[in-house]
Amino acid sequence: MTIPTRQCIVGEIASKPRWKKTSRGEVRFFARIKVVARRERPDGSMSEPTESFHNLVAYGHPAERARARLRYGDVVIAAGFVRTYEYLSDGAERYGEEFVVSWWGHEAWTTTYSVDRTRPPTMLPFRRRALSRPAALASLRTAPVVAVTR
Repeated sequence: MTIPTRQCIVGEIASKPRWKKTSRGEVRFFARIKVVARRERPDGSMSEPTESFHNLVAYGHPAERARARLRYGDVVIAAGFVRTYEYLSDGAERYGEEFVVSWWGHEAWTTTYSVDRTRPPTMLPFRRRALSRPAALASLRTAPVVAVTR
């Protein structure tokens, strides 16, 4: 079984966020995001950090969360995908790309925040209780290691 992965982007909101309704009545969030990245050189050393700016968009629920919680200068982690699009500029057809967000959150290393645990947990707690019993934990410690080959 493979590990499911997503494309992610980490960066700082570099423009004033904008919201509008789409033609279908759904909320759309738009902002520019500044990404600072280092790249590995062919000799194995790392390059100096370089800044790049990209379009960040979200629709529906992620856009509504962004509307209430994102501001200029916030550092975020966003999961989603890159989408290319075409547009006309000075009569010429041009191409652009944007990162479409399906999930986002503030980056914990640079953001001070508090956690609100007033809502009931969404997962059933029976597994945690079952593993907290001493007998269950002892059986986990003595279980043989099994190698899986394909």
